[in-house]
Amino acid sequence: MSFYKENKNEIMTMHLLSQIVGKIKLEYAAQEPQWAHVMLDITSRGFSTGLIKLDDSYFEIQINLMDNAIEIKTEQDMKSIDLEDGKTISQYYKEIVEPSKDLGLAISIQTNPQEMEWKTPFEEDNQHHHYKEDTARKILQWFQFAWDALQEFIAPIRQRKVYPGLFWGTFDVATIVLYNQYEPFPDDSKIIERAAFDEHMVELGFWLGDDNFDYPTFFILPYPFVDTDLKIDETFPEGSYFSPKMAEYLYEIKEDLDQVQSKQAIKFMEASLMKSMEFLKWEDTEYYFKVLKMKKNKERK
Repeated sequence: MSFYKENKNEIMTMHLLSQIVGKIKLEYAAQEPQWAHVMLDITSRGFSTGLIKLDDSYFEIQINLMDNAIEIKTEQDMKSIDLEDGKTISQYYKEIVEPSKDLGLAISIQTNPQEMEWKTPFEEDNQHHHYKEDTARKILQWFQFAWDALQEFIAPIRQRKVYPGLFWGTFDVATIVLYNQYEPFPDDSKIIERAAFDEHMVELGFWLGDDNFDYPTFFILPYPFVDTDLKIDETFPEGSYFSPKMAEYLYEIKEDLDQVQSKQAIKFMEASLMKSMEFLKWEDTEYYFKVLKMKKNKERK
């Protein structure tokens, strides 16, 4: 059985937890294009808001999957909330938002899940209550693997970019390369899309799978969206393909995490980005890839 199907309930609970924490960052972080300000950081222990400010208080919230706790930290104090099987999203929401007032944080968020079919507000969700330590850590390990591959690929590119992080709405780890050409989304009534897609860009990302994808998958999404079938050639790793329905390049990982290497994923990203830039007719992109005049780091595994 695939990782997603075997752990669907635990992944869904973790997705909703990331939405609660992510919505707090959405509410209080300074706004950036492409919703870059709402991303959660992938850390050595879980997912974090990073440093944010509410009124006169600086704070951060981390979902610490190594210690099975949600940690709310301010300059002066800290509160820890246990992650445990059987605790509902409703309970987590109340334990995060209500006690935060004792830390001097009057946190208030919109509580409807977004970018997912499940619509029950957090405070009413008693259905999702699944937590396994091993599964939580495997989710983190997959996201760390994806973050590392995306970071290694995107870091040396000499062009405006959004660095890898967790987009909690869709529960994927993603990075973005931008071309600095304004291209408004055609339907201004769509609140998320009109801000996410308003410039020429290529999004590179990874998700754990879903009801249509059994395996963890890397994706490459060009915008403006592709309206034709793009071809795969010898520059792509075996197993890559383009989905006209999704308008994305896709590369499913069918190996276990302890067997997979980032080289093939990076090869996929490079080939897909090149083909996407060609399709979008980006000009003068050779500069993006000029080698950095730095002594190379130790060879990566």
